[in-house]
Amino acid sequence: MSRAAAIAMILFVLTILSVTTWQLFQGQFEAAFAALPFLVICYLFIKPWQRP
Repeated sequence: MSRAAAIAMILFVLTILSVTTWQLFQGQFEAAFAALPFLVICYLFIKPWQRP
């Protein structure tokens, strides 16, 4: 994975976690857990590029 793609992925995941945390503090649990599929997709996207 290139450096630019890695930085973009880190920023995307941090944005999702920030929004999710904010939604949890607001008490909107459904909106907070709606971001979970995006994190799973990010994991599945990153997993093939990990070195053994």
